[in-house]
Amino acid sequence: MNRKFFTISAVTLFVVLFNLGYVFHELVAGPWLMRQEAAIARDQFIIPLIALAFIAYSLVLAYLFPIYLYYYATAPVMPTAIRFGIFMGFVWDALQGGIIEVATFNMPFMVFVVDSGYHVFVEGTIAGLILGFVATKWPPGPPVRRA
Repeated sequence: MNRKFFTISAVTLFVVLFNLGYVFHELVAGPWLMRQEAAIARDQFIIPLIALAFIAYSLVLAYLFPIYLYYYATAPVMPTAIRFGIFMGFVWDALQGGIIEVATFNMPFMVFVVDSGYHVFVEGTIAGLILGFVATKWPPGPPVRRA
């Protein structure tokens, strides 16, 4: 794997997704989420723990994307990257975390729909765009023929 691709992808993903998460969860949907989760929400979020989760997510995305891209070697990069980002948003957040939160906490199902929808479709698409742009500038592996 191209180390330049991995490093630039992971750092860019972390910076963009971590900050975008703040904008969505605090500025855009914050008041609504606080009302919906009042019984289970912390008074203060543990920001270093949230950052650690985003670091792990960014590293996983940067590591797995070249494998996914290699598997779809004849497909165009950007649509492949967006599919990957949406798929990973679904696997990382909606499938495991979101459903377990609904099952574990007395949380309204609509919070799951809104929050997981953001992580899958907004965050996943943006992650895919970042990976696709970085991959076109610094290919993650040996060159492959593309359609």
